[in-house]
Amino acid sequence: MFAIIALLPLVVLTIAIALLREGSRYLKYVALAASVTPLLLVPWLLGSIGTMQSIRWLTVGTYTLHVTTMLLPLNLLLFILVSIIAPLVVLYANGFMDKLSEDRRFYIEILTFQAAMLVFSIAGNFITLLIGWSFLSITSYLLIGFWNHKENAPGAARKAIITVIIGDLSILASAAIMFTTFSTLNFLTIISDIGGNFVASGPFYVAMVLLLVAVLTKSAQFPFQEWLADAMEGPTPVSAFLHSSTMVKAGTFMAIILFPLFVAAKLSSLMVLFGGVTIVIAISNALVNKNIKRVLAYSTMEELALILFALGVGAYAAAIYFFVMQTFYKALLFFYAGTVIKGNEESEDLENVRLYRGNRLLLAIGLIGTLSLAGFFPFNGFFANIMVESSLMSNTLAYAFMLLVDLGVSFFIIRWFVLPLRKVKNAAMLHKLSFSFAMLDKKMVYASTILAAITLAAPLGSIYIIGAIKGMNHYGYAAAVPSSELLDMVVEMLIVLAGIYFAYYLFYKKGRRIEKTYWLFNNSTAFNAFYRYFADFIYYLGGAAEFADILINEYFDKIGFKTAKLGGYIRNIETGSVSLYVIALIIGLALLIVGVLV
Repeated sequence: MFAIIALLPLVVLTIAIALLREGSRYLKYVALAASVTPLLLVPWLLGSIGTMQSIRWLTVGTYTLHVTTMLLPLNLLLFILVSIIAPLVVLYANGFMDKLSEDRRFYIEILTFQAAMLVFSIAGNFITLLIGWSFLSITSYLLIGFWNHKENAPGAARKAIITVIIGDLSILASAAIMFTTFSTLNFLTIISDIGGNFVASGPFYVAMVLLLVAVLTKSAQFPFQEWLADAMEGPTPVSAFLHSSTMVKAGTFMAIILFPLFVAAKLSSLMVLFGGVTIVIAISNALVNKNIKRVLAYSTMEELALILFALGVGAYAAAIYFFVMQTFYKALLFFYAGTVIKGNEESEDLENVRLYRGNRLLLAIGLIGTLSLAGFFPFNGFFANIMVESSLMSNTLAYAFMLLVDLGVSFFIIRWFVLPLRKVKNAAMLHKLSFSFAMLDKKMVYASTILAAITLAAPLGSIYIIGAIKGMNHYGYAAAVPSSELLDMVVEMLIVLAGIYFAYYLFYKKGRRIEKTYWLFNNSTAFNAFYRYFADFIYYLGGAAEFADILINEYFDKIGFKTAKLGGYIRNIETGSVSLYVIALIIGLALLIVGVLV
């Protein structure tokens, strides 16, 4: 039943497509209605927490495969997050997508994307997870390359699908190993089986390493991180949805929901390693990148890495809380960025775009998202950061690292925010800018305003979020919620204020540019070059293997030919004449005797 609810948006839209003509202006409103349906059904799901449901799929030998859904508190939490963000993304897209000819394809893909994430959010076994996970991969490929007329969009889509399909295959292989090890694919059954005196075997360890690879690919973590920045070639509503509550969040959510298995396999240190390296890579790029959407992409990469890092050091509750809070302000920042892009005739260059400062509502929306990401009190990002840091107080090195991360994040996001706020000295350009922003579709502003209000109110939902986290303790999870001290908050604020001040002073007051430090911090070019060289290496390795295969085939062909030729000679000797055979026997015996005597 849960899966049917998750698929309702796509079903509704499919019916609408059959009834409405191509290019109909009503299509976007039907799509909006479809996106809202899962949210309307959430109250009904609240009474089903803790339940599992299975639908028979097919039988293989003596085993019957089931599509299993479960509704633990965290499953419902992700379901609600997706259901809240999806209608706002569709409403924003109603104003952003201005070509009626694109509507049908776009809304089919975006709602399929939503349905895939909803199925993934309530997956109770590896089969259901694979279904949702794979559809996320396919729809993200279609959405990233949606504007296939753009020069870089097709390449970005291919790069994304090639990277994430590594994770798809890893999950498939891991599921096969899990089934041979535990004779089941159900998550809760496997988690219960590893309790007590469970000793991780070699196959189990391999299966969990494969799952970690899947997490790294989907959530754009080192060394698979570069596809996420290129994915900005897609429409901004897609970026908002992909970065806030779908696709890239799928990897970290799988790490959260299967965390007891990662602990049993002793992979926490690898989570810390990959998360920490990715944080450094992401912040370095975000500090100097000039593209308004790519900076946000690198910030998402850093946030996902932070979640993985927190899981690795055992801050399970903090990782979940951060996971939830990041959803709202990240979607809001992309909404703001898309509006700025629209107001600047589709330009995405931070050095050139400008925000019409007379639009105070839009300015406030951008400021809410920016201060939330920076971790400024009393915005939700502040409370998310505090919970992570409170969990790390006993680990001095990890705590110091987190403070440096907070400094870097607040610095780059304030740089991102203030660059478009620089004064426009040309009166004609100012008038043109004012006109462009005045002509923005109101639905973009409505969606951004609603999301800004939700972002501001998000900390008020902490009681429910923490309750959901604690509720996981009943299902074999260890989710201890840390307490925060006043000193933690003061230190956090001082670090964030330092980053805000230096960024504001350098890039707004002094008008500094980044050319001199670009070569030092930008590592994206090097990683992409490595990808190319690695792809070339695989290509040439494949060519060498093909050449060796040809040589081996030719060698055995020659052996076969010579053997056949020898057989022909022997066939000529075998005439059926008894006298000839007797003579040959005598000659053979004579040679044998001579050989013995000599």
